[in-house]
Amino acid sequence: MQWTGLNELRERYLHFFETKDHLRLGSFPLVPKDDPSLLLINSGMAPMKKWFLGQEEPPRHRVTTCQKCIRTPDIERVGITARHGTFFEMLGNFSFQDYFKEEVIPWAWEFLTQDLEIPAEKLYISVYTDDDEAYDIWTKKVGIPEDHMVRFGKEDNFWEHGSGPCGPCSEIYYDRGPEHGCGKPDCKVGCDCDRYMEIWNLVFSQYDSDGKGHYERLPKPNIDTGMGLERLACVMQDVGNLFEVDTVAAVLHHVEHISGKRYGTDEKDDISIRVITDHIRSTVFMVSDGILPSNEGRGYVLRRLLRRAARHGRMLGIDRPFLTELVDTVIESSEAGYPELREHEQYIKKVIGTEEERFSRTIDAGLSILNAMIDKVQTEQIKSEGRLVLSGADVFKLNDTFGFPLDLTKEIAAEAGVAVDEDAFHVEMTKQRERARAERLAKDISGWTADLFGELTVEPTVFDGYDTLQEQAAVVALSDGEEIVDAIATDSNDAREGVLVVLDHTPFYAEMGGQVADMGTLRSQDAMLKVEAVKKTPKGYFVHTCTLLEGTLHVGDTVDAAVDAGRRMAICRNHTATHLMQKALREVLGEHVHQAGSYQDDRITRFDFTHFSAVTPEELARVERLVNEKIYESIPVAVQNLPIEEAKKMGAMALFGEKYGDVVRVVEAGGWSVEFCGGTHVKNTAQIGCFKILSESSVAAGIRRIEATTAFGVLGLLNERTEELTRTAAALKANNLKDVPARAEAMAAELKETGKQLEAAKSQLAASQIDGMFDSAAVVEGVRIVTMYLNGTAPETLRSMMDKLRDKAPDAVGALIGTTGEKTTLAVGVGKQAQAKGLKAGVLVKQIAAIAGGNGGGKPDFAMAGIKDVSKVDTALQAVAQIVKSELEKNA
Repeated sequence: MQWTGLNELRERYLHFFETKDHLRLGSFPLVPKDDPSLLLINSGMAPMKKWFLGQEEPPRHRVTTCQKCIRTPDIERVGITARHGTFFEMLGNFSFQDYFKEEVIPWAWEFLTQDLEIPAEKLYISVYTDDDEAYDIWTKKVGIPEDHMVRFGKEDNFWEHGSGPCGPCSEIYYDRGPEHGCGKPDCKVGCDCDRYMEIWNLVFSQYDSDGKGHYERLPKPNIDTGMGLERLACVMQDVGNLFEVDTVAAVLHHVEHISGKRYGTDEKDDISIRVITDHIRSTVFMVSDGILPSNEGRGYVLRRLLRRAARHGRMLGIDRPFLTELVDTVIESSEAGYPELREHEQYIKKVIGTEEERFSRTIDAGLSILNAMIDKVQTEQIKSEGRLVLSGADVFKLNDTFGFPLDLTKEIAAEAGVAVDEDAFHVEMTKQRERARAERLAKDISGWTADLFGELTVEPTVFDGYDTLQEQAAVVALSDGEEIVDAIATDSNDAREGVLVVLDHTPFYAEMGGQVADMGTLRSQDAMLKVEAVKKTPKGYFVHTCTLLEGTLHVGDTVDAAVDAGRRMAICRNHTATHLMQKALREVLGEHVHQAGSYQDDRITRFDFTHFSAVTPEELARVERLVNEKIYESIPVAVQNLPIEEAKKMGAMALFGEKYGDVVRVVEAGGWSVEFCGGTHVKNTAQIGCFKILSESSVAAGIRRIEATTAFGVLGLLNERTEELTRTAAALKANNLKDVPARAEAMAAELKETGKQLEAAKSQLAASQIDGMFDSAAVVEGVRIVTMYLNGTAPETLRSMMDKLRDKAPDAVGALIGTTGEKTTLAVGVGKQAQAKGLKAGVLVKQIAAIAGGNGGGKPDFAMAGIKDVSKVDTALQAVAQIVKSELEKNA
């Protein structure tokens, strides 16, 4: 065998299987499409799940790929050994209900021993212990001597992942020679040493598992093979590990050049060189596929790899950003297989460079502090359960201040023999999230980047809005949104937006607890302001976001603060109705109902709650009626502040998972509805007027949402419906609104009768057209092929035409495409004689539709599919004869 470069190996493999009638596909992106079970593509078959499961028709039933993959479970091990890496390429050839063991086993042997000329005596084969079929093919058909065959159990040679397709596998091993072995007399395939390297796995998906130990034989099994390209290159280049393979070594040598270190001289330096080499390859491919650094998901994987590489650069003595320099080498070594890398070159460098610079601004100080922390632990022998341990609080400060990820801290500490108190770290992280949430509420007052009023030392704002909607108040602070000011005036007599006003007292309710803020006006002797939003800061200041309509407002001015009373009342109605609705839902649906979120403004109430199925119309009607009954009972609504334990004894409902103080505000409607709540409410349920549910929907798994309205909202809805009904009556020529249902039913009956007559006429036309179709029919091995595109023809008519075609010509296959409006449909029919030759409409329709971007299915005699790309209709119809011929040859 001759030394062969990695890029040449990739091409030779793909070309070899093209000669075996495989369709070569490019690598799928690393970001899985429509597969939430995967963070990143980690195997050759992962992007093809739907083809293996028969959920989608593949572009061909024989496919070959070289798939880029990322695997991250062993990130901490990468670099420590030369065997671990996060990025690799997986060669694969796949059969979707096409060939099986008889073909794939000899092909694998042919490629390795004839195309690559690997000595046969260097190869060993493993099969599943009960797979006599594969064993016989290897020994009797291929000619493998039995002393080069081994049988392994389910753990090693049976591929299975829960329920679904599964089956035995056969692995091909390469003997690297006794010098790589453990030296034991019984060293053989399966030994943990480095002598026998598995290079290719052939998976025979021949069973359907129910996930509980029961297996059904698949009528048409699949083939899924995987061979690591880097491993194959190790064999062909006679090197010990992936870091010595030509394309990877090129990156490694560049790291040597930048760092001034020589690989193989110092083991500690070697670890860092391997980390950088592997991680820069992974990150270049990830960024090229659109992944950006972030603090969660695949973005966090990318950030973690980049920061780990940057940190190991510092360990090698590289004192400047350097990762973008390595991007060039990665692209040069891989663009033969992945030309998109060159296309995205500048973008890749920008993303990686920005992230490295961001990290480099803090890493030196962070490393210094971390090393000091480690020294202290080691010096003072700070232990927990016999181990040296870093404080979780200290590790959190490092993360919060310098952006050091926990994983990176753990890794650095582990190198010094020190553990991390992760439980305490996560406690601090939870506290920080709670603080951040409070800060966001404060900073969102007017899109600020900071709490402008955080330095105020005056007393917090007193909220009087439970008892009054208008009062005199003093201005204690002002801001134009950028800084604190003493006065604000209108600009050239034009209104000025974004004026922030803090009062010593206020009747305005600040947005909180799901209830929107009040609106209204502030009037001083010299100024008029419109209040548009109100937020409460963490220090208790109510900040009124206003538009200054006229005049000048000064700190110290007295203003007349007036809430829009009509709007406040509408909000109160909706909020109290929310309480009644929650109680009604618990009575109708069960005690499992808890609030999961809410929103009340002057138009609607929106209530999210725990429930595990859609609420039925009957249940919604019961909830709606129950709420209205309580409204019409004129129940007094009482509000009182109580010790939390006393409130709980009353049966007060608390927000699920919410934390409360020692004293809570309780809103009670006659003892029927009792809840903790800080919002504003009506004094009597009768003030709600009436209640109407507008919609019910799903928000998330186990969470439902109801939107409803009250009082004038219901009246407005009634007016809208009446207007719609009036317009409908006019369109139907009904004498009055009461006649609309009868008139609509009569018109529907007329349309139905007209439709029947139209379909009858279309059927007659279809019958006449069928005869003409056979004049131009092609004949393939005794099967007549009828194809036609029929503009203005509905699916029902296509079905009728196919019924007649099958009756008239049992030896025929018909493929008709019809268009009505924006919908284009393909119908395929197969006569009985054609079916007897193995032709199936369900199989044919998928292949024909795929040409025009469609998909579908059906029975052996009739099948339909939707067509997406109308421009390819003619191409699809022209391909029918060849598709039929291919199917006939398969079944011959």
